[in-house]
Amino acid sequence: MNAKSIWLSVVLLLFVIPGIAAGVQRVVSLAPSITENIYLIGAQSKLVGCTSYCTQAVNDGVDQVGSTIDVNIEKLFSLKPDLVLALQLTKQQDIAAMEKLGIRVATMKSPRNFAEICEQTKYIAGLLGSFEQALEVLSPLEKRATEIQQLTKSLKPQKIFFQIGASPIFTVLENTFMNDFITFCNGSNIAAGLTKGTMTRESVVMRNPDVIIIATMGGFGETEKEEWMNYKSVSAVQNCKVFLIDSETSCSPTPQNFVSALEDVYRFLSE
Repeated sequence: MNAKSIWLSVVLLLFVIPGIAAGVQRVVSLAPSITENIYLIGAQSKLVGCTSYCTQAVNDGVDQVGSTIDVNIEKLFSLKPDLVLALQLTKQQDIAAMEKLGIRVATMKSPRNFAEICEQTKYIAGLLGSFEQALEVLSPLEKRATEIQQLTKSLKPQKIFFQIGASPIFTVLENTFMNDFITFCNGSNIAAGLTKGTMTRESVVMRNPDVIIIATMGGFGETEKEEWMNYKSVSAVQNCKVFLIDSETSCSPTPQNFVSALEDVYRFLSE
């Protein structure tokens, strides 16, 4: 579903099929980013089920129904949801099983850029009857993202390596929302043109990034930063431009997380 399709879906929900959103009172989320969006728009009182990786909801005592990929259908059914919100990462057979049980499921694609992140938030808000609240929350976040884009136009363009995995090394690719961190800050992705995210350390060195940013996911961040500091020929190392970024914000596609991570990238490039 592209941004235009999402927006049309919201319009249908709000104006063509009145009453659907008002009827949704019990929601199960099958992705951490969806759960965070539900909290962001203030609709967490409707959340009755989540994955074991939805930290805030788990801490609030919301029932767990497995993970995005491995859903406990029996547990989910026992929660009697009006609606299940899922990403396409959830197995199709699990979605089919839910629908066979009479459970309504809204399945969304993983957003590919900041604009799609915001549209997905609006879509979720439309389903849950919180569209106006979503607009209020999104307005300052979208404004700040635009401000950072304007501010970074005065910065010297820099080549950026954004690492999100180790063993093997995995990088941010174009046409993903994380690439927006780079382009919004007037940078260029050293992985531009690649179709697979795996890279060798030697190929990174050959591309000689001006900045290296490493997500902390999996706890490998500190180790990877220490390893990169051994490559003295790389401009990022020579200029002390090797940074760690919180994977909780940089890798989770919600508007609030995106802008928080974007602030970090802007600070890294401004130092």
